[in-house]
Amino acid sequence: MTTTPAAALRAALTGLTRPSPLERDELLAAVSALGAAQAVLDAIKTQVAGELVSRSTQLGAQNPVARAGHSSAASLLSDRWRIPMPAARLYCQVGEATRPGTSIFGEALPPEFAVLAAALAAPLAPEGPSAGASDELSDGRGVGVDQAAVIVRELRKAAPGCTIDDLQAAERVLVEHAPNLGIIDLRSLAAQVRDRLDQDGVLPREDRQRTRRSLTISTASDGMTHIDWYLEPESAGYVVTAIDSLVGRVLRDSRGVRFVDPGEADEAGVAGAAGVAGAAGERSRTGDDADLLDDGFGGLPQTRTLAQLRSDAATDVFRHLAACATDTAAADTAIGGRPPVTVMVRIGLDALQSGRGSGEIEGVRSPVSAGTVRRMAADANIIPVVLGNHSEVLDLGRSRRLFTTAQKRALAERDGGCAWTGCPHPPSYTEAHHIRWWNAHDGATDLDNGILLCSTHHHRVHDDGWDIDVRDHVPYFIPPDHVDPYRRPRRGGRVRLSDVA
Repeated sequence: MTTTPAAALRAALTGLTRPSPLERDELLAAVSALGAAQAVLDAIKTQVAGELVSRSTQLGAQNPVARAGHSSAASLLSDRWRIPMPAARLYCQVGEATRPGTSIFGEALPPEFAVLAAALAAPLAPEGPSAGASDELSDGRGVGVDQAAVIVRELRKAAPGCTIDDLQAAERVLVEHAPNLGIIDLRSLAAQVRDRLDQDGVLPREDRQRTRRSLTISTASDGMTHIDWYLEPESAGYVVTAIDSLVGRVLRDSRGVRFVDPGEADEAGVAGAAGVAGAAGERSRTGDDADLLDDGFGGLPQTRTLAQLRSDAATDVFRHLAACATDTAAADTAIGGRPPVTVMVRIGLDALQSGRGSGEIEGVRSPVSAGTVRRMAADANIIPVVLGNHSEVLDLGRSRRLFTTAQKRALAERDGGCAWTGCPHPPSYTEAHHIRWWNAHDGATDLDNGILLCSTHHHRVHDDGWDIDVRDHVPYFIPPDHVDPYRRPRRGGRVRLSDVA
C-alpha cells in the first residue's frame, strides 16, 4: 500500500477545520496537525531537492536548473520556495545524500545514507510519521532536515577513516536518537561519533580549531565596544565555566536559594562548582534572554537580562585576575564572595590510557583530544572524570533533605544539565529535583532519587503530572495522558556513545 504526497498531507491535516478561534484542545490538535503536515512537506521537498541536484548536471534542455535561469539547484529552490540560501543548501545536501543512485550499468543503488533516507520518508508512509520508530526512544517525532544535515556532514567527515559497516552503525545510532535531541545536542553527539570513527582525525581537527581562535575588538558609532571572540574547546572550557559560575551565583542569591549546607562545603571538596552545583534560581527563558529577571536581590529588583549578567560576569573575571578564593567554604558563605571555578573534563578509560580518541569539557559542545584532557587534568581547578564502559556514576547514598555539592556533581555527570528531553540549560542553571518528592513521598536525597531540572521544567514536572524513571543511569520522562495518551517514555539526559554503541 502506498500513499501519495497529497493524501499524506490531507491525513496530517485531518481535524483542522478552521484557523481561529479554537478551543484549547482544538488549538493543541491544530499545532500537532501542522507539525505532521510540515514533516510531510519536508519529506517531499527533500526528495525533490535531491532529484534536482542529480539532474542539474545534465546538459542542454534536460537540465531543469539551467532551464529556470539559475546557476545551482540551491539558487532555484531559494527563489521558488522563498527560503534563505543556507536553508536551500540544506535541502540539497540532504536530498542528494538520501537519494537512491544509479550505477554506470543503469542498476539501482541504495542511498548513501539509507537509514536516514527511511527516517526522512517516514511521514509519507501509510502509518504516518512514527512508522517504524522505536517505542523506547520516540514519541512519534521524526528527524528534521536540519538534523539530517548534521548527521550527513559529520559522518562524511569520518567516512575516509572508517569502514562502511562502522559508518552504517553510527548512522543508525544518530538517526535513532535524533528525534529526542535538540539540534545543539545532536551536533555534540554527532561530533563524538565522528571522533570515535576517525580517531586519527581528532588532533588535526583540534589544530584547525586552535588556528581559528580570534578576538576582535571594535568601537561602534554609539560608543559601545563590540567584541567577537572565537575559542577552541579547551579555552572555552575555562571561559564558559567561569561565566556560568558567576551568573549562577547571582541568580541563586537573587531568590535566596542555597543548594548546599554550609557545613558540607569541605566534604564536597569544592563549593559552588561551576557547571555542576550552580544556581537554579532563574526563571528559565529558553530562546529569549531579553526578558528581565525581576526577582528581588538585597531588597532591590534584579533588572538585568541574562545577556547583561553574562557580560558583567565576564567583566568581573578580568577585573579580579587574582584568581578564586582558596578557602572554598568561606568563599561560598561570604557576602559578595565569588565562588571558585571548577572545570570538569571527562574521558573514557581506554582513551585516557592510549592517548588516542577524545574527551569533553563540561559546558563545551565540541570534543577535545585525549592529550588535551591529560594536560587540563594536571591543572589545579580541573576535575577529571574517567568513565567506565557504561558511564556509571558513584552513588554517594546521602539521605539528606538537600543534595550536597558532590551529589549534584554526580547528577550533572549523569544528566549533563537539565535532563528534560532537548533542554539546552547547563548544570549551573538547574536545581536538583527529588523524583519521589520529599514531602509527598518521603523521598530520600540520594542519586537514585535525584535529577537535574531547570526552573521551567522543574515546575512542569510538578504541575503537569509527569513521571520520571531512571533506568540503568538514564532518566526517562513519562508524559501525562493529556500530552500523550500512550504515555510513551521520552529519553532525557546526556547521550554518550557508551550508552548507545
